[in-house]
Amino acid sequence: MNISDLIVEQKNFLKDQLGEGLMQLSKACGNYLAEQDAEQLNELLLSYMQSHGYANLAYVLDKNGVQMSANVTNSEISDGFQGQNLSDRPFFNAIDDEHPIYISDAYISSATLKPCISVLHTVCRNDKIMGMLVFDLDLEKLSLPQQDFNHEDWRQIKGDPEIRSNLFNQQRIESAMDKSLDTVHDIAIELLAELGVFHLKLHYPASRATVWSLDDPYNYRVHVLDEIINPNILLLYPKKDYPENAKVSQDQIKTVFEKFKYLRFMDENLYLKTASLNIMNGSIGLNFSCDGSHYLSIDDFLDNFEGKFC
Repeated sequence: MNISDLIVEQKNFLKDQLGEGLMQLSKACGNYLAEQDAEQLNELLLSYMQSHGYANLAYVLDKNGVQMSANVTNSEISDGFQGQNLSDRPFFNAIDDEHPIYISDAYISSATLKPCISVLHTVCRNDKIMGMLVFDLDLEKLSLPQQDFNHEDWRQIKGDPEIRSNLFNQQRIESAMDKSLDTVHDIAIELLAELGVFHLKLHYPASRATVWSLDDPYNYRVHVLDEIINPNILLLYPKKDYPENAKVSQDQIKTVFEKFKYLRFMDENLYLKTASLNIMNGSIGLNFSCDGSHYLSIDDFLDNFEGKFC
């Protein structure tokens, strides 16, 4: 599932969680809006705000977009905003009879400088839309379900246009790592397949490796070439059982590094600069001399290896 779909799921979750409460509140607002009783409207909003800590701000607009209530927080009623016309706001036409609730994209609040979203609900009386109820919600205070961010889609990201335009004016220069590439790859395979490393990234021109281990996943270690070609480095990573939930098999690890070697030497102008493998989520990361990057699954990488990478 891609990022856009995950965001839609989160918004749908919020609609399910907030919809019933907002519908009841909007019905109560409809009575006061019909009577143009701003004082009672403000008190109603204040009571709701004080019992819902995730809300930053609430106000009510009439059907023409004129703000009928004050700006109401959980501690203050600011009536200086009452009467302003907000009909030009992007959300103004987002709700109707068939879509009574709308959740905006996230944005940074100009008042709190924190991430928030706006939730709108129609205000009706006798089945007729009279206006809308608007809430600004603090994203940091919302209880949202955990989403799986593992990407299985092949993502290609173009890099610096200047680098791309000069691709054929540059040429691969043999790095110190290139001269010992088989040794580097053998040790990398051992670290991933036997010694508890789950994510490893090789920087071929800079001759270094960045390593993440299962024992210390929140920190990474950087090894220069003299370290990564020395078998003694294996003493720093104790033997581990291969994770049962890894998405990359031990046999596939060796195949991946064979492909990395090919991509590194495949052309003097277009060649691999950095490569990474994460055995837990099965992801491959590639960056080429054209500054183009690819993020793809192990299956896509192996099945489509002859595909165009830049």
